[in-house]
This record gives sequence, structure tokens and C-alpha cells, in this order.
Amino acid sequence: MYLSPEAQRLLDEVRRSHEQLLKHFDAGESHRRGFRAVYEAFESALGEVDDAHLIAPIDGGWSPAEVLVHLAEHDQKIEEASRRGIEHMIEHGLE
Repeated sequence: MYLSPEAQRLLDEVRRSHEQLLKHFDAGESHRRGFRAVYEAFESALGEVDDAHLIAPIDGGWSPAEVLVHLAEHDQKIEEASRRGIEHMIEHGLE
């Protein structure tokens, strides 16, 4: 599957955020599978998307790039994950 360089960079940021959460919370396999599902859903959705479409808003809302940046930033919030649970981070990504 082709991913534009920018899409791959953004997905890598999301993956790094998830890896930090997994490491910090010494997460088990079910959480790893949950984060993998988030990553794979985005990867599938971004396949064959060029950079112009990556930054274009969808139906007047956020662009795919903005969603990925938000997710990567949100999932670096260890305090929120501690308070709400790591499951919240997975659910947020799947929304």
C-alpha cells in the first residue's frame, strides 16, 4: 500500500505516542492490539491519499492530517491516560 511521505510521517508520530503509552503503563497484549487497530485503521484510510487530500478538510471539518496531529498530541498525555485509563486513548483513536 502506498502512503505519501507526509502521511507516513504523521502515522509514525501516532505510533510513537502509542509506544510511549504502552511502555509507560506496561500495557498488555489487549492494549497493544487496540492501538494496532487504531494505527491500521488510519493506515488503511490513508492508502493512496496524496498530500493535497491529506491536508484538505473533510465536509468542512478537520483534514486527515489535522486528525493525525491531534491524535498524536492527545496520546502523549500521560496524566490524562492515568486519570481516564489507557482504554480511553484507544477509544479516542477509534472514534
